[in-house]
Amino acid sequence: MKKQPQPARKEKRSIRNGAERNSNGGRDGGSSIRGLRHPKTELESAIQRYVDLYDFAPIAYVSFDRAGRIEEANLAATELLREPRDLLIGRPFAFYVADLDSFLQHLLYCRTSQQQVETELQLKPRKGERIPAQLLSTPITSTTRDGALLYQTAIIDLRERKTQERVLTEQARLLDLSTDAIIVRDAEDRVTYWNKGAEKIYGYAREEALGKVVYELLKTEDPKARSKIYQKLLRDNRWEGELVHTRRDGKRLTMFSRWSLDRDAQGNCAFVLETNNDITQRKEAEAALRESKNLLEKRVRSRTAELHAANSELEDEIARRKGLEGQILEISDREQERLAQELHDGLCQQLTAIGFLARATALSLKNRRVVQTDDLEKIAKLINASVMDARNIARDLHKEEIDAAGFLPALEHLVDRQIWRTSCQLDLRTEVNIEDDNVASQLYRILREALINANKHARATQIVLEVRRLKNHLVFSVSDNGVGFSRKLKAGRGLGFHIMLYRAQSIGARLEFESLKKGGSRVACYLPLTIQK
Repeated sequence: MKKQPQPARKEKRSIRNGAERNSNGGRDGGSSIRGLRHPKTELESAIQRYVDLYDFAPIAYVSFDRAGRIEEANLAATELLREPRDLLIGRPFAFYVADLDSFLQHLLYCRTSQQQVETELQLKPRKGERIPAQLLSTPITSTTRDGALLYQTAIIDLRERKTQERVLTEQARLLDLSTDAIIVRDAEDRVTYWNKGAEKIYGYAREEALGKVVYELLKTEDPKARSKIYQKLLRDNRWEGELVHTRRDGKRLTMFSRWSLDRDAQGNCAFVLETNNDITQRKEAEAALRESKNLLEKRVRSRTAELHAANSELEDEIARRKGLEGQILEISDREQERLAQELHDGLCQQLTAIGFLARATALSLKNRRVVQTDDLEKIAKLINASVMDARNIARDLHKEEIDAAGFLPALEHLVDRQIWRTSCQLDLRTEVNIEDDNVASQLYRILREALINANKHARATQIVLEVRRLKNHLVFSVSDNGVGFSRKLKAGRGLGFHIMLYRAQSIGARLEFESLKKGGSRVACYLPLTIQK
């Protein structure tokens, strides 16, 4: 739009222009911005106040005539439209309007109405993006144009409000995505917001719920007096708990409700944000679970009684079997003692007698020089060797009771026996201070049984009896490089296993059997250091 000519610019100046003149009719070069420097009359003072209020108002103001030409503009208007004042004045306001039809309609209303006219439209400053704005035009009479009618117009910048409206719209859209019922109510508990989740849960459309008292609409059943709930809400600005609501179709719902209080500038209740989550199914499931739990407890009590009876029978059986194991051990020891006694008193005595007779015969033959005596000497030596072997066997079958003092010498003698098919080695890696004779005796019997089994079944080339310390235990182990344990032994079904296990348990030790990854087997007895003495 072209700039209109301004032939009578001085005649169109408004009251502001009149206020620029001093009392002498000339211009005061030292006057303040578009005002009087030294007002001398009450009228001039009033004009000065009007000029200051108008020019420095935070809202943009323009005044335009019936044709829409700008007669005056304040500083806020120049900033909003991004034009200096001298270019704004005299130019049609439509030059800065993007929606021309809306402005022309606004101007028509101004001409035909003596009241304030409001219109929303888009401004287009010379620089920058378009601005949503609201025009509020009020008719006034010019004092400098012979009473001509002007329209003093406030230009309200709507950018911030539009942004807030978009944010609120987006927030409302997001709230509608929630499956929970979100309700906002005012200080009188009347619904001001009702989201899609509330519509779905309660069956009331938004239009039906707005303005209704929420607890009357939903027939709210409170767990305690509503007054106490409100006391806590006002004290803490929040409350949460379970409520019972009734849907439109009459179905009762158990809701977990959270309330948040919003206060006004005076600190009074303005709004309450209420978020309700439907927990009806969860409560029903909890009730069913409680019922199942009670039934299960009854069955557990019944089963526990049965288990107590079975456990009592099992304890009796264990006691009986332990008695049998003790009897087996006692019989085994007596049998070994009997065999040893027979070997010692029978075979060994006979072999000793044979040895004496053979040597006596040898001496007789030697004196008479009838035969060579070397053969008879050899016989005597062989018989004596047999006697030693028989004694060793007897000692193995019936070892005298080992006491704590003789424990280590007994172990050394045990691995040095000549009767072993496979060589044995004692690896002593720690000091052994056992003071309990029973502990020493039982340990010796366990290790002797392990060595006998390794020699008899392992088919190994090396057997090691190791004694070491592991944390709070002394570990006595017999390991070999043979074929490992059989499945029967792993299952714990062998009599020898039970006897060794019984001995270990009798002294508070733990017994382990394992097949080694590189081949062979290992029997280990873990003796706590606290029970050595």
